[in-house]
Amino acid sequence: MSKIELLMPAGSPKKLALALHYGADAAYLGPAYFSLRARDNEFCPDEIKAALDLAHGQNKKIYLTLNVFARNRKLKPFEKTVQELAALEPDGFIVSDPGLMSICVEKAPQIERHLSVQANCTNWRSARFWRESLGISRLILSRELAIDEIAEIKQRVPDLELEAFVHGSICIAYSGRCLLSSYMSYRDANQGVCDNSCREKFKVELGARIQDRRDPGNFYPLEEDEHGSYILNARDLCMIQHLNKLREAGVCSFKVEGRTKSEFYAAMVARSYRGAIDDLSAGRPFDDYWFEQLNRISNRGYHTAFMFSDPGPEGQNYLTSTAQRSTQLIGVVDGRDERGRLRIHVKNKISTGQDIEIIGPQRKSCTARVVGLYKSTGNLVEAAHPGSGEYFVELSERDTSGPFAKDDLILALDTEIGSADVKMT
Repeated sequence: MSKIELLMPAGSPKKLALALHYGADAAYLGPAYFSLRARDNEFCPDEIKAALDLAHGQNKKIYLTLNVFARNRKLKPFEKTVQELAALEPDGFIVSDPGLMSICVEKAPQIERHLSVQANCTNWRSARFWRESLGISRLILSRELAIDEIAEIKQRVPDLELEAFVHGSICIAYSGRCLLSSYMSYRDANQGVCDNSCREKFKVELGARIQDRRDPGNFYPLEEDEHGSYILNARDLCMIQHLNKLREAGVCSFKVEGRTKSEFYAAMVARSYRGAIDDLSAGRPFDDYWFEQLNRISNRGYHTAFMFSDPGPEGQNYLTSTAQRSTQLIGVVDGRDERGRLRIHVKNKISTGQDIEIIGPQRKSCTARVVGLYKSTGNLVEAAHPGSGEYFVELSERDTSGPFAKDDLILALDTEIGSADVKMT
């Protein structure tokens, strides 16, 4: 690839639109039955076609996730589905199961094949095997790999594109192949219905200890405070300050996790990484502004996973499953009316007199005050709540002609909702 690709998740058509609007070069999504996002997945066949039309209309790409580990009963319907999806001309299939990959070769050889992170490809010999035997064009790197290991894979298999996760949740299990959810709630993560059991608060007996039976005198203490204990809760991955090292190692696609995350997440993460990638491509030094923007969204604290060393205890957040964000999304711009007022889709309460920030894809944002709030009927109201229909916002005069576009975010400036745990380790 001639340039670095920013690859964003799309769990819904709206998240896809926002990710593309805020700078994604490509997005990944897939049908629920063959995807590892069977829950909270809005992409039926018609929506998949619409997604492809939207992205291709902007000269951007869509990769379809077909990365489930299949039982026998899924093989026959997979053959039919692959041919139907191939007719839509996606830019690639993301697959983990060797059997399903072979079906892709047989039924849709014209579509690029990308090896999912779930396949646990962690060395250059395995990468070469997949390249030579089943013709994959891209390897999605295991999240357990270090930078130097990635560089060697590229050196040994130079004709293989490398894609690496740079941001998002980290699974407690190796390459996400977890059985904890299946054990605790009968929802198999390998079939796309994980319930994130590892993020839950665990109650332990005070003073309880786990003994290593190989060493009877060696105990691992389990502790909790008034908040409980989150013993399996990993911090979130964030590589935005180290994208240059990934590029030097041969990575061409920077991938963000989070198909079930919010629309706010999709837009803000895409915006930050778009800015950082553009700076990198132009030879500019990293700007801390982009990391500061990531601190405005919910996170469990950031770290760099296995990229530079074993994360150890610093890679875990033992206090809470999700930290509070420092900014609240209150609406998304949907256009303007004939009087120049913003037509908005309300996400959280917005009130007359409230100070807001409007953020588009570019670095600059606009602050304004809401001086009028109107229903679509024209009635003036003091406040608008989500789910109550379309509203029009009149801003303070100095900001009325601001450069706002459809899908720009509206954030609350005067709502105190707590500070995020922004520790970077």
